[in-house]
Order: sequence, then structure tokens, then C-alpha cells
Amino acid sequence: MTSNATTRRVRSNVFDRWHTRDALGADDVKCKCRSVDRKPSTRHGVGKRYTARYVPEFGGAPISKGFDTKAAAEQWLSVQMASVVRGDHVAPDRAAITVSTLAETWKAGLTSRTKSTARSYESVLAQHVLPRWSGVRLADIEHGDVVTWIASLTSERDLAPSTVRHVHVVMRMILDLAVRDGRMPRNPCDGVPLPRARRATQRFLTRAELARLVAAADHLAGEREVAQRAGKRVEPVAIEQDDDGQNVIPAGEPSVDGLMMRVLALTGIRFGELAGLRIECVNLDKRRLSIRASVSEVSGKLEWSDTKNHTAREVAFPSSLVEPLRAQIGDRTGGELVFPSRSGEPVRNPAWSKRVFKPAVELAQLAPLTPHDLRDTYASLAVHGGARVKTLQRQLGHASAAMTLDVYAGLFEDELDSVADALDVE
Repeated sequence: MTSNATTRRVRSNVFDRWHTRDALGADDVKCKCRSVDRKPSTRHGVGKRYTARYVPEFGGAPISKGFDTKAAAEQWLSVQMASVVRGDHVAPDRAAITVSTLAETWKAGLTSRTKSTARSYESVLAQHVLPRWSGVRLADIEHGDVVTWIASLTSERDLAPSTVRHVHVVMRMILDLAVRDGRMPRNPCDGVPLPRARRATQRFLTRAELARLVAAADHLAGEREVAQRAGKRVEPVAIEQDDDGQNVIPAGEPSVDGLMMRVLALTGIRFGELAGLRIECVNLDKRRLSIRASVSEVSGKLEWSDTKNHTAREVAFPSSLVEPLRAQIGDRTGGELVFPSRSGEPVRNPAWSKRVFKPAVELAQLAPLTPHDLRDTYASLAVHGGARVKTLQRQLGHASAAMTLDVYAGLFEDELDSVADALDVE
């Protein structure tokens, strides 16, 4: 019923601009157009012969377009009228703006994102999207053009699959805005074939490897403290090796760096969440960390933001961390950082990784690691300790359990065997 009513409101027609509506008289000269028995107009032979015109809504302005043939005009008109009936019609003037113009509006809406994410999107926009689409009108973007462009990012520019997928995400978000604003009937980025992303190899430390890494960090921290007190460079202690060629790491006093590694590996929080953790967010009695914010280095500056999914969460930590955390906090209170740098600012991941983490990994003779691998280590230890997917999701701060399963699917393979074995028990 709605469709019929809409159809009746749409007025349309195809006009022959080269001929009038008057029939040829006995004394009139017939033009060279075949099968035409009407008088030539003053514009005969000039421009497009046929004009298709329709009014999409009652009281609306007419929309028209010229064509060489009547069949092409009728086909175009049929498509436009069908879009009006479906409710996804877009007036040509609405789709006349360029991608670069719309992108400015889209960028203004990135305030809900973390600053690091917004900077990442803006970088992709400047480097990959605008060079191809900047001056292109929305009306001229076809699905096939997007398919060809995305394919060229791999075949011609040799971008990594993950980068190509990131570029597609940015372009799709911009055109999603166009659809929501009524500037496009549908998003031409939908259904575009994308290269399969290669999942980064996950590193899960065993408890013994984690202990070795922390011991290395403690030893190196002790050496740095000795050098600082001496006010000059001090030769490091010679490291002996056992019969298996493994470094024998000298015992050292527990260090802040070692404690940071333990907290990362035994809670699963992100480095930015650890760097932004305040004393008031640590409950030693209940063994809970309240994760409310994150801090990261963006273009050399520290940027504070909400947690990754904009939701605060409570994170449990083992009893083995209670006393070390108590000692780290000391008599400090309130909003002070739990792990401040020497300047009192949050610890910066790039600098800490280079100065502390990487040397400790090398001394412990472990395969290359990043601080994020300690988060993966927590997931591995938790799953093998019997953690359920939903519990792991809450602890890690994932948006959904589905995301947790997607990221750590391999860790749950053993559960399949356990379930199958349980069914054999009578």
C-alpha cells in the first residue's frame, strides 16, 4: 500500500527535446530523424535529444538528466523511480560533494575515539584514501571502482594485508556517514573482497620463562642503580653460563621494572592501563585493580583516554602481588601513579621497552617479545588455570566474549578434548 502511494506521488516523463508536440503539416519539411512525424524544435541536433525528468516527492524540485536515446532515458528513469519507492532515493545535489569534503565532517566526529586511534585513522586518510578519492564526487563512486582500488593496494603498492584492511575500514566509515546523511543509497565499500590478514604469532611464556624474565629485569635494574649512584658508567657484571649454554642470572633485589612485568603477565591489563594506574584504583584487601583510564605516547606527547572499549572494569590479581604492590605504594595515596617515571610522569611504552624490556628479554635468552606478549601470557596462564571465556573477557576488557574467542581460539582447543572425554564418563 505504501509503495503504491509513493508511486502515485512520483511524476515522471521522457521528453524529446529535438521535436515539438506539433504534427508535421503538409508544407513542413521533415527532419532526418527516422519515424518522427513531428516538427523539429529550435534546438534540433543540439545536445542530448532526450531528457528524463521526475519529481521525487510532492512539492519537490524536478530532477532531470539528458540522454542520447529514449531507451537509456527510460532505463535511468526506471531506476530512479524504483529508488524513490524503496525509500533510498538520493537527489543528485546531495551526492555532489567530494570525498575530501565529507572526510572533514567525518574527522570532526572522531572525538569519541582515543587520540591514538584518531591519529591512526587520519594518517590512513591522508596517505591512502585522499590521494585516490579526494576530488571524486560521491555520485561517481561505483562498487567496482572500490574493488579495483583495494586490489591495487596489494598488487601495485605492495601494502600488507592488515594495512589494506585498515584502509578499507577508513573508507567504509566515511561512506557510512554518506549513507546516514542521505547522500548515498548504499555503501559501495560493502562486499569488497579483502586480503586475508595474517594473524600475528602469539607468544605465551611459561611460568618458568616469566620468572626468568623478571629475574633478568631485577638484575639489570640493580646494575642501573649502581651506575646512577656512582654517577658514571659501571662495567656490567660478567654473566656466566651453565652447561646447557643458559645464562646464569645473578640474584637481584626485587625491582619496579620486574614488578611491572609481573603485573602485566598476572592481570592481563594493557601497558597503557598499567602506566595510567593510580593508587586510589588499587584495593589490596579485595585484590582488585580498577581500570578506568589509559595513557599512551602519541607523536611524542602523552595522551590520556578512556579504556579501549570506553568501559571501566575491575581486574583481579593474585595474592603473590599484594605485598609487592603494598611496598611499591608505600605511604603514597590518592591520585598518584602506582608506577611513575623518574620525572613523575606515566612510563612511556617505547622508551621502557627499549631501555628495560628488550635488554631483560635478551639476558633471559628468550625469543623476541613485546610487553603486549605478557597480556597474551596472562590469557594462556588463565585458560590453563580453568578460566572461562566470559571471565577472561571481563579481565582483559574485550568488547565481547566472541572477540576473546577470536583472539585466543587456540588456547581453548584442549577444552574440546576435555568435553569429549567427559561424555565417556558413565
